[in-house]
Amino acid sequence: MKKFSLNVTSRQVHGRGPARRLRLEGAIPAIIYGKSGNQSVSVKQEDFRTLMRAKGTAAALIDLNVDGKLMLSLIKESQRHPITQKFLHIDIMEIDPKSLMTAAIPVRAVGEAYGVKTEGGTLAIVSQTVNVRCLPENLPEFIEVDVTELKVNQSIHVGALKAPKGIAFPGDPQRVVVVCSEMAAEEAAAEPAAGAVPVAGAEGAAAPAAGAAAPAAGAAAPAAAPAAKK
Repeated sequence: MKKFSLNVTSRQVHGRGPARRLRLEGAIPAIIYGKSGNQSVSVKQEDFRTLMRAKGTAAALIDLNVDGKLMLSLIKESQRHPITQKFLHIDIMEIDPKSLMTAAIPVRAVGEAYGVKTEGGTLAIVSQTVNVRCLPENLPEFIEVDVTELKVNQSIHVGALKAPKGIAFPGDPQRVVVVCSEMAAEEAAAEPAAGAVPVAGAEGAAAPAAGAAAPAAGAAAPAAAPAAKK
């Protein structure tokens, strides 16, 4: 399990106005949810951006420095601006290093599915995350799902996952994690028929009637019909 560090600063002023001013100053309003209550803090935009680039999509514990006080934590959720992609708000969860915790861990498929390789199917990760329960020291970065034997019209459920040491999967064991499906109908329709050979330059042209004779070489174009007499 990777571990990172992040400096945050306590803030006493709340509301949209102060939050907007923080963002203009290059900081992000955030809240720490902990056993001793919720705490409002701010994080420098560049510091958090650097952390997220280093962490990637993996789950990771964060050593949080709150005005000089260290705290183990997990980034619960972050919101970004749809255009500028700047972070707007962060939810942080305080972690007790000696107590069991529950967290949503990203799913990562491992191997090439039989149904994709041999049967022309498509693989889809239905559940992007899976909840795990464990001690913080056992928290995995990803839940790896071996899809090698997965055939078309088969799926893998939470109950079939191999739990790493010290980890349990709470929740519905029938929840679908990965599925291998047949090629979508629209994709199949786009495939050319077997043996069909397209005619160059004939796209969109109407086919000639069966048995119609080809015009003689050099034949003049038919004359226009005479105008009707008045």
